[in-house]
Amino acid sequence: MTLVFKKIFTLVFVSFFLISSVDAAWITKKTDKSKEEIKEDKKQKNKWIQFNKLKSKFKKKEIKENKKKYKKEEKKITKEVKSWITKKSKVTYIDSVDKLPDGVIYFAGADETKDLLFYGYVKPDTSSKKINGYYETSKGVGYLNDGKTTCKIGSTVVDVSSGLVTARVSGKCTNGIIFNGSTSQTKNSGMGFAVTKDGKNKFLFDFNVQKTIIAKIFETNKEFTETQVVERKLPSKKRKKITLKPNGKYYALLIGNSVYNDKGWDQLVSPVNDIDEIKKVLDNSYKFEKIITVKNGTKKEIFRSFTELSKLTTTNDYVLIYYSGHGTTKAEQAYWIPKDGSANWGNGDWININELNIFLTEIKAHHLAVMVDSCYVGGKFKGVNILDLKKDEHVDLFNQNLKDGLNLRARSVLASGSKGRVSDTAAGTNHSRFALALINILETANKQSVPLNMTNIALNVKLAFAGNFSQKPILYHPSTWQHGGGDFIFIPKKNLK
Repeated sequence: MTLVFKKIFTLVFVSFFLISSVDAAWITKKTDKSKEEIKEDKKQKNKWIQFNKLKSKFKKKEIKENKKKYKKEEKKITKEVKSWITKKSKVTYIDSVDKLPDGVIYFAGADETKDLLFYGYVKPDTSSKKINGYYETSKGVGYLNDGKTTCKIGSTVVDVSSGLVTARVSGKCTNGIIFNGSTSQTKNSGMGFAVTKDGKNKFLFDFNVQKTIIAKIFETNKEFTETQVVERKLPSKKRKKITLKPNGKYYALLIGNSVYNDKGWDQLVSPVNDIDEIKKVLDNSYKFEKIITVKNGTKKEIFRSFTELSKLTTTNDYVLIYYSGHGTTKAEQAYWIPKDGSANWGNGDWININELNIFLTEIKAHHLAVMVDSCYVGGKFKGVNILDLKKDEHVDLFNQNLKDGLNLRARSVLASGSKGRVSDTAAGTNHSRFALALINILETANKQSVPLNMTNIALNVKLAFAGNFSQKPILYHPSTWQHGGGDFIFIPKKNLK
């Protein structure tokens, strides 16, 4: 019995030792990866750490620069405005746009993320001096949509020329927010831009003499914010990445005319800045075989660029054309105005839209998309068929629709307006609102790895003009261009097969 017991004990002990050794090996084992893989992991981790450090550094630098800009602008605020916004006086909170006083100038806006909404009014100070018919100073109150915060606001007119009124705006809120910025006004409406003293928040806003228009803008911002809140509350799930394989190459022609020889045309700020920034986004995030840029082009230079484009492209390719500059009409005929265009019609130096139609039909492309940011010309390409983009047409970008749109022939025009004037720059920027909306959605699509079709681009651009009834972007398919039901698609590099 003793011998048997010893054998059993020995067997159990050896088994226990072996099992313990295996367990210990499993616990202490670091990885199955090779030394090279471990080294690469560390390298990538270090890169990520360095990236976050750089990101933090640039963010701090941006905030520092914004603070410097704020101090510089703060010195330009008049004593009357400073006295108003710093004066300690109780202001009653008004909980809706409808309850704002009558006969004033109304505004509504939001920060960049649309998490913080506000509305309010200003009233011209009739005791201040006049600048070309406008009172220099206006004073008013803003209200955040938190049910309690009020802000003292004042503005000072700094320039009135060619019907455009430019002013500086500043304010101080009961929650500690202090800001300044600028506004641009044409007749009874305008837009503005402001940044907080700490440089962390930026605000965009519209203003108008009609309370109903501002109320609609505020409600649009509110609906967007509520939608975003609901989306954030929904459980997140990993999205399946969309990959697309175009049959041809992407080309772009970007034309920006800011400088004009004839003094009869106003010099513009945004066109050249816009195409520079759009080119940068396309170069960095989208695979375009070639991007042709024409800055302050004459009629011959612009025509030459169209000829160059037609020689480069094939029937499999995808072509984007973007024009920003002056545009006008004569006897119901629309024109682009080149750098050397005369102020008066009749010298043959304007670019007739009918001439452009000929050039465009010569471009061999599977997809052709034209984007126009100019006055009067938007809806003048022959055969206008304006799309009524409703919410149910904002299709899920992850379905088969994108592949269908990529494979079918497409001919489309997206214009910043139809028949009226369009603004040069958005307040506080060197870009037009149309270009800013396009740049923003292209950058967002790249960050989220989402291909975007022109229908979706148009929807987002239209949202950027919500409440601006003097300028409405339109998307249409000229009937003579033989649109085949496709859709021009911007595909981030990371979404290409």
